[in-house]
Amino acid sequence: MNTISITQTASAVPGDPRPPGFWARFVWFAPAVAVLLAVTLYPTAVVLWLSVHRTRLYEVVHGVGLANYVSVITSPAFLELSLNSLLYVFGALAVVLPMGLASALALQNIARGAALARTLLLLPWTLSMGVVGCFWLWLLNPSYGPISYLLRSLGIEPGLMLGEPSLALILVILVTAWWSFPYVMVMMSASLQSVPAELYEAIDMDGGGLRDRLRHAVWPHIAPTLGSTALALGILYLTLITMILVLTGGGPLGSTATWSFEVFSSAFRSVDLSPSSVISVVVLVVNLFLGYIYTRLTGRVSG
Repeated sequence: MNTISITQTASAVPGDPRPPGFWARFVWFAPAVAVLLAVTLYPTAVVLWLSVHRTRLYEVVHGVGLANYVSVITSPAFLELSLNSLLYVFGALAVVLPMGLASALALQNIARGAALARTLLLLPWTLSMGVVGCFWLWLLNPSYGPISYLLRSLGIEPGLMLGEPSLALILVILVTAWWSFPYVMVMMSASLQSVPAELYEAIDMDGGGLRDRLRHAVWPHIAPTLGSTALALGILYLTLITMILVLTGGGPLGSTATWSFEVFSSAFRSVDLSPSSVISVVVLVVNLFLGYIYTRLTGRVSG
């Protein structure tokens, strides 16, 4: 008498809720999940916990609830930091977006040497912020910097440049825009490739010029991408520290100190970490809001 043996794997048993290979996938993803928890969720939880406690270095003294938030947010120093942060973010965006868009349009209309021009224009974005900061620190040096020398040769007294409270933030904005405009250029160049050639031909047949091309063909196609690019850079600028640290160190007189820079600097000079934790939470909330808008906008663009 012949017997037929039937072997069923555990994953094929009816009613087993786990799909085939569940534990294998779990093992593969476990290290990534552990790293994510270690570098994002755990520090975030610690910052939230510190923001509602009074601390002495890393020793918690006692809990104070939302008193830290009220104390920090209503202080004149926080108001100045908020103003500097907004001026820095929106000022840099006001410079970098037209600069990047103009570069992309210029590259699109260059017949010869476009590859070389694109390579040269991309150069600032390939450099680290520390290198860019040191480079411009030398250019803007009031004693021997090339820009100071050029201004003096034109009969203009450069002053202290980055040492002037009324001028320092403007210069930091310009340096930041110079470093990051290639990102906008790349995004806009890719977006310009999506404009159908038939639109240009139709406008030319109707007797339209460059202005009509930009208004009726280019702008409707690049506007969503331009918006998502602005949001991505806004999130970057809001958390940027290195450029400010190298160029001005937050000075002079705190004129270039932003939220993120204050979190970085106060974490080293203060024995109470709760104020910097409160500002960290503020930055986190703003970034989450901008990130939400960014995902909605990019989803609409891809759709």
